Amino acid sequence: MEAALRDSRGLGVNWVGQWTLHKWCLLASVTTVFLLGLTCLVFSLLTWFAAYPTAPVLLITDSPALVLLTFSSSLSLLASLVGITGTLLNSRPILAVYVLLLFPSFLSFVSVGYLTYKKANFSLDAKVSEAWHLWYSPGARTVLQGALGCCGWSSPLHGAAASGVCYARSPLAGCHGPLMRFERDILSSVAATVFSLVPMHLANIFVGLLCANHVTDRFGKGITPRRYRLTAQDILSAGSAPAAGCKLSAMKQTELPTFPFPAPKGHSTFREDRKYATTYRHGRAKSDCEREA
Repeated sequence: MEAALRDSRGLGVNWVGQWTLHKWCLLASVTTVFLLGLTCLVFSLLTWFAAYPTAPVLLITDSPALVLLTFSSSLSLLASLVGITGTLLNSRPILAVYVLLLFPSFLSFVSVGYLTYKKANFSLDAKVSEAWHLWYSPGARTVLQGALGCCGWSSPLHGAAASGVCYARSPLAGCHGPLMRFERDILSSVAATVFSLVPMHLANIFVGLLCANHVTDRFGKGITPRRYRLTAQDILSAGSAPAAGCKLSAMKQTELPTFPFPAPKGHSTFREDRKYATTYRHGRAKSDCEREA
């Protein structure tokens, strides 16, 4: 990689006019994956750190969907980074990894929409009521009451968590209505957004499958390292190659012993075969050099 970047044109960013149409389509697809993953991850982190007023409500009521969204956005960001690397380096193996990462990212992203749609459209009232009475701790009820400005479930005397503003004679209304409206609105919005982005995600997978093998006009970079490139000096010196080969073979003959060293018992046949093969090879090379002379 270092030799390719030093001897060639770098990453190819400074000569984008020579990019193929497939490479431009792949770059646009990777950019959309990056923007989608970044947007979802920023929203997830803001929710995890309770950076806006309704974030504590989402953390308590819809934490499974939030976990799936964080996982999906992280996978999308990872896939986009792998994809941009493979696009700039014209690397088909890296682009194959990018396409493989798009599939779990897509499945986890669709799971967020399925989970929110199912909760919003199938017995939402019963699910919210069961969670309030059976699953939410007094601390979670206190957080919900403070975020929604309510007290208790249907009234301050029904399933309330005592606090400074929520007590038996509190004028605040119950949390049944505000919590139901909040859940219906947020779940419907998330499900509609996720399902509207599904065609774009499928298009990204389709583009990745079609364009990963066509980032260049030919297969591979076609870059020969400088040390292996043929020059005019190599062509001119090609005539002196036989003489140089004869000199090298003569040097080898002087370095090799005339008789092989004594071999261990049981290996005499192998040593004799090796001696005869060496003598034949040296005699043939000697005759070639004499013919050249």
